[in-house]
Amino acid sequence: MPKIPVAVALVSRDGVAGDWQTNRKYHGGRDRAVCLFSQELYAWLADEHGIALQPGSIGENFTTAGIDLLALRKGDRLRVGECVIEITNVRVPCKNLLQWHPRLLQAIQDHSGWVAKVIEEATVRPGDTIELLAS
Repeated sequence: MPKIPVAVALVSRDGVAGDWQTNRKYHGGRDRAVCLFSQELYAWLADEHGIALQPGSIGENFTTAGIDLLALRKGDRLRVGECVIEITNVRVPCKNLLQWHPRLLQAIQDHSGWVAKVIEEATVRPGDTIELLAS
């Protein structure tokens, strides 16, 4: 970390190409193939906790904008460009995040983003539309 934007990436059921986690017991895997965090949560961290970070610092694959991540639930599906993902669980923050700020883990405990499995594999690019699909 941080994860940096790439021009294009294949998102498969195994995760985002080029983003392999070494500790697969706790990171990655089919039900945690991608991680989501939002620009709004980055703003909240800065405003409420004085922790200013750049997108990718939390280790997310997709940084959303305009989607209320706190309103999502397990089973919700999102289309990211042509890729479809399904929310599987709340993201459990990792102690590696402490490198950015000593209070970061505590601050995001209830605002940590989501992990998801890939339903439809596709190539994605920065700026692709992310939309919540109807249930």
